[in-house]
Amino acid sequence: MDFGLIGAGRIGNLRANALSQLPGAKLVAISDLDPRRSEQIARSSSAKICRSVNELLVLNEIEAVIVSTPPPDHEATVLAALAASKHVLCEKPLSNSVAACERMVQGAAKADKILTTGFNHRYFPAVRFLKKTIDEGEIGRLNHIRAFAGHEGLSQFGAAWEYDKKVIGGGALMDVGLHLIDLTTYLLGDVREVSGVTSNRILNLSETEDNAFALLRNTSGAVASLHASWTEWKGYHFYIEAYGDKGMAKMFYGPMMNMVVTKQPNNKRRRRFRFYPMVTIREKLFGWQSTVIETFRQELSDFANLCRVGRGGCIADGRAGLRAVAIANAVYDSSSHGRPITLSES
Repeated sequence: MDFGLIGAGRIGNLRANALSQLPGAKLVAISDLDPRRSEQIARSSSAKICRSVNELLVLNEIEAVIVSTPPPDHEATVLAALAASKHVLCEKPLSNSVAACERMVQGAAKADKILTTGFNHRYFPAVRFLKKTIDEGEIGRLNHIRAFAGHEGLSQFGAAWEYDKKVIGGGALMDVGLHLIDLTTYLLGDVREVSGVTSNRILNLSETEDNAFALLRNTSGAVASLHASWTEWKGYHFYIEAYGDKGMAKMFYGPMMNMVVTKQPNNKRRRRFRFYPMVTIREKLFGWQSTVIETFRQELSDFANLCRVGRGGCIADGRAGLRAVAIANAVYDSSSHGRPITLSES
């Protein structure tokens, strides 16, 4: 499958690396406001450097584009790509507003093209195992989920726009928290009610929360509690715990691992662990970026299959991207007004 890459920054570089490892995929062209970033990627591929998005989109050989620009540019870029009859994989957040996300989803339907959202955490092996454990009923009927994602704060960002609410649409919740929202809804199912509280008392960023706490409830009454943080002084941590009437299952990163606890007939508990030593070794040698590249490779493989034969594995579609942003905004509304928010069924 022939790809175009729009946005050649840090994530664009990782996407290009993942594409180079995907059999049957070819990076045809790159567009970025800074030609030097395009040149850096082009040196390791035969991709053409385009001076504008339009110059890239008129190339007939390109079947799909990856959009890895800052969020305010997503809507116009994605809609232009769809209008040019290209399938699109857009980085998260799909956009920085619910209305923009809705227009993008509608644009994909109108163009009859695939739109997906870059929620690569679905491809963590520990997340895959957690999903399988729940689906196979090992912990029984799902009752509640606890989830957390956090890092040390502003030192982890490469540019000021990455923590600017006007650009990304929020703070910690729209950053690390958006992966939590996507994975929680992926595991929990349809979410109907949202409550939340946000805080910016530590980093004191204007209108941008450094911590967000949310409760999500689905139509059957199962509940998820989420915490997204930019003040996790211990360093980056990410975990999801799922509790059922027969036990619990957990995924954790980093390091990558799973734990499953099940109730036995004699009322004792059985505890087992699953570790991923090759992931740990690879990250020791090549950094955390190596895990991102591998999840991108798997995600792009599912994306290509979805575009070609209509089977996309566990990839997040455009509606998943819209749903995540809608839930994040419902948390903000709940925090502002002090009441739960009921989501629409669309």
